[in-house]
Amino acid sequence: MQPVRTVMRYVSRYDRGRFGLAVAGSYALIVFGVTVYVEISVRQPGSQGLEAIWLIAITSPASQILLLLPLPDPEISRFLIPAAGLVQAWILWVIVRGRRKSMPPAGAVRLRDDREEQG
Repeated sequence: MQPVRTVMRYVSRYDRGRFGLAVAGSYALIVFGVTVYVEISVRQPGSQGLEAIWLIAITSPASQILLLLPLPDPEISRFLIPAAGLVQAWILWVIVRGRRKSMPPAGAVRLRDDREEQG
């Protein structure tokens, strides 16, 4: 449970951190699931590889830009397109999480409590 606690502590630093994690994490899981589906289905007998259209659709517009690039080996796109989807998930996280919360210094909170006890 330690990694979950660490992630939640990091997410709570932002105004909409939990919402950002839900949006970006869901998108990353969809990209991962579609990638697994495509990799399994294109290896089935009789597959023509049209299942990859789902992966291209999910990771648009970055995947469409990658399709325009001249690649030395077409097999590289098998790794680049899911990576582009994960980069888009990170961009979603950065956009949706909002600004970082301003945290008062630890000493300032303690100092304020000491004044209340004296007064």
